Amino acid sequence: MRLGEGVDPEVNRRVHRLAAALGQRRHPAVREVVPGYDSLLVEYDPLRLRWADLLRLIEEAAGAGEDGEATGRVVEIPVLYGGEAGPDLPWVAEQTGLSPEEVIRRHAAGRYRVYCLGFSPGFPYLGSLDPALRVPRLPDPRPRVPAGSVGIAGDQTGIYPAETPGGWRLIGRTPLRLFDPWREEPFLLRPGDEVRFVPVDPAAFQRLAAAQPEPVRPGIRGSGVGLRILSPGLMTTVQDLGRRGYQAYGVPVAGAVDDWALRVGNWILGNRSRAAGLEVTLTGLEVEFTGPVAFCLTGASAPAELIPAGGGSPRPVPGWTAVLAGPGDRLRVGPAVRGCRTYLCVAGGIDVPPVLGSRSEDLFAGLGPLGRPLQAGDWLPVGLPILPPADLAGRRLPPDGIPDYPPELRLRVVMGPQADRFTPEAVERLLTGEFHVGPRSNRQALELAGPSLDHRDGADIVSEGNPLGAIQVPASGRPFLLLRNRQTLGGYAKIGVVIRQDAVAAGQLPPGGRIRFQEVDLAEAHALAWAERRRLAQVRRYLLQQPLVSFAGMLPVDPLQLSAAVVPGAAPAADPAGAAGPGSPEGSPAGPRHLRIRVAGVEFDVWVEEEE
Repeated sequence: MRLGEGVDPEVNRRVHRLAAALGQRRHPAVREVVPGYDSLLVEYDPLRLRWADLLRLIEEAAGAGEDGEATGRVVEIPVLYGGEAGPDLPWVAEQTGLSPEEVIRRHAAGRYRVYCLGFSPGFPYLGSLDPALRVPRLPDPRPRVPAGSVGIAGDQTGIYPAETPGGWRLIGRTPLRLFDPWREEPFLLRPGDEVRFVPVDPAAFQRLAAAQPEPVRPGIRGSGVGLRILSPGLMTTVQDLGRRGYQAYGVPVAGAVDDWALRVGNWILGNRSRAAGLEVTLTGLEVEFTGPVAFCLTGASAPAELIPAGGGSPRPVPGWTAVLAGPGDRLRVGPAVRGCRTYLCVAGGIDVPPVLGSRSEDLFAGLGPLGRPLQAGDWLPVGLPILPPADLAGRRLPPDGIPDYPPELRLRVVMGPQADRFTPEAVERLLTGEFHVGPRSNRQALELAGPSLDHRDGADIVSEGNPLGAIQVPASGRPFLLLRNRQTLGGYAKIGVVIRQDAVAAGQLPPGGRIRFQEVDLAEAHALAWAERRRLAQVRRYLLQQPLVSFAGMLPVDPLQLSAAVVPGAAPAADPAGAAGPGSPEGSPAGPRHLRIRVAGVEFDVWVEEEE
């Protein structure tokens, strides 16, 4: 939803007022709102809220937001200007015709609004810069910009929270840490805040830097039941369904690229949908189990075998089937033969510490329990299974329910939101041409080689929220299909958005995979979403109806004779895997309900999760 054009402080205030008003309504179907400069991305569940009702909700919130005032804090940022901290300060002075001292004075004299956060977690886009200081970006971005660097580009200034590549002109550095996921308040700045830069000398900079507490990454602990990585393959990471509620602060959702495969693998093992597993990319892996574990492999098909600890012949491991492993057994998974991402799920889930409510490794944002892909020698604990592992052996998805991962896909796409910025020929090429997955594809996006998609009004737009499945086209005319680990904001025109289930399927295409696009309208997209939900419900129902080996014998009475009641006066306790973040309206489906269940006179505290 775009409220205006260009970087206008008043338009940006309207964006933040609307975001606040939508959050106050706490509608359970509204998952997140992501402010841009002059637009607001609203992510919602179309199966719980019709399009017309969503528009009505936004109109009501906009009316209420006009009466309120989105007020932010004033935050002072100490900055050491020039020298090694600001290597571009002499160049900026030369280009603007000002002395370095005057550049510093003018930059520190401004009061800058935090228009939005993006690019990387906690990175603030600040405006507006003194017109006398406006300079272009670097023609080629630096491969490494130190954390805390203060840069300028065009009519904006910003601060790099972490060491990343970057193309802004660096004039100083702050000792403050803008983002620390292990801090009680992870983000120093919020959308709508106002920033003032305060010049400091080198001695003050060193004192302030020394006073900053070092990030403390929680250690990995466990009872001894887990798995040890013997060979991680090309890239293997811990993933769950991602972290919600933080896109407004520049934190991607991330999580499993093929969340369908991870979700169903968890259901086979009796886990919650959000339990963490391993995402194995292309070349396979080998692990050793350090205790009795029930596991299953889903996603891309790959040859796999379980090698007994005491010797003996390896036995093949079928996909989408629960298998029991003992201490010392080794699982060897070969290269993917159809698809590119295989998932190893375990009963109880991978029990590493959550970061911002998720156990997913986000390598691009530097977030996660380890902060890196898995390496040989890593040990990962397994959580307490909900069901006895021995009872799960043989539980499986029926053959007709197992998805195929063909090397060629037809992806259904809703045109827009900037389709009008492309030539008619470009739209026709998108819908009639064939594209191939390029070698630069990763968890953020698929690079698509094929017909060039020419712009009519230029590739650059004012940065706005990036939805899953967006087809973003830079000035080169080569499109990128955005996946789970996409950046939260983007400044390139988007010709269309692929429907969710097709974007998930596209994440299984290997390099060289072929894509064709088919246009659908919004009503068709909603109908397809309903069909996908019914398919998932059928899978869940089938797995729930499969009898366990001995569960019935554990109960002294008919297990169907259950009674349930919400605990009187109880509020849902903090649940790291499902807690809504500051960018997620309270009451969203992220949090499970706390119930007390009585079975044969015995009471159990349980969490009831509503499936997304």
